[in-house]
Amino acid sequence: MKKQSHIERTAHEPRDASLHTLTISRIIQASPTVRIFHLTTPQNNSITFLPGQWVDLYPPPEAGIPKPGGFTITSSPSLALPKHKQTQTAHAPVKKEVERNDQEKESPYIELAIQSSPQNPVAAYLFLPSSQLLHTPVRVRIGGSFVFPPPPALLAPSSFLRKVVLVAGGMGINPLMSMLSWIGEQASLAAAAGGNGDSWGEVEVEVLYSVRNPRHQEEKSSGAGSGSGILFLERIERLFRGGTVKGRLRLFLTEATSVDGGAEEAEERGVVSCEGGVGEVPFLRRRMTVDDVIEAVGKDKDGTVIYVCGVPSMTDEFVEALVSPEGYGMDKKRVLFEKWW
Repeated sequence: MKKQSHIERTAHEPRDASLHTLTISRIIQASPTVRIFHLTTPQNNSITFLPGQWVDLYPPPEAGIPKPGGFTITSSPSLALPKHKQTQTAHAPVKKEVERNDQEKESPYIELAIQSSPQNPVAAYLFLPSSQLLHTPVRVRIGGSFVFPPPPALLAPSSFLRKVVLVAGGMGINPLMSMLSWIGEQASLAAAAGGNGDSWGEVEVEVLYSVRNPRHQEEKSSGAGSGSGILFLERIERLFRGGTVKGRLRLFLTEATSVDGGAEEAEERGVVSCEGGVGEVPFLRRRMTVDDVIEAVGKDKDGTVIYVCGVPSMTDEFVEALVSPEGYGMDKKRVLFEKWW
């Protein structure tokens, strides 16, 4: 069966009517297979979205690609606002990633993290040499319903959210990065206002991030490695380390090659260093399991919402086990998910 395109796969999802013309202003080679893009908005225009949403992205007409590609926004919505309205947070990437020229510092932008995929025409276009892409226009339309904060209708009116569990497999970290950045902004705003018990910034956050151990990552005999090869790890670690976000990050590293007979990797423990050793993230060298998610929820089912994003097989397995009456029995309204392809 022919694989569905992004536009076909998401036909049921809500979309904005407007198309926005943005400019590719920065390209960061995050790893050999992942690029981070900054798309700036015109000075006389702005673009609004909710944390977790994606864009239909249309290359320029001369590229000859009529159908858009779908890519999740990884930045906080505030960075797409005019500069005087932006909230200063720990969202900003590490210094080596964000040494922008003065013009870009003044320009609102959205950020996308895109994995190389030669069979995807739009992704293949975006992996052309950077010199061919920088300062060229693309058109985007905002879409998607996997958003934070969760829709009020999904939660009981009397139930205030006390915990958020974000579960990411691989590139599934993308929408959760936007959500986590937004939560961090709310904490900063609450702190500036002298504290507010009803603020989203007061919510406890558990991040469970499972990713293949990057082939190019050098691990020392002590079990420590550099976080630079793991997408957004240093940004997430900094949010927790600085106290901007309350909670915990759990990292699961799996091998890049399959395991014979489908056996799980033997569990090993170690530490990934971040920002030149300023921060450290403990990791487990094994696959993340549903039991890990259940442990993260703890005893507060009624005050917790879970967001799951990963490949279809992982997402289906986790969601079914979490909401099944024969499994964990979580309220379906409190388990939100999106699959990345």
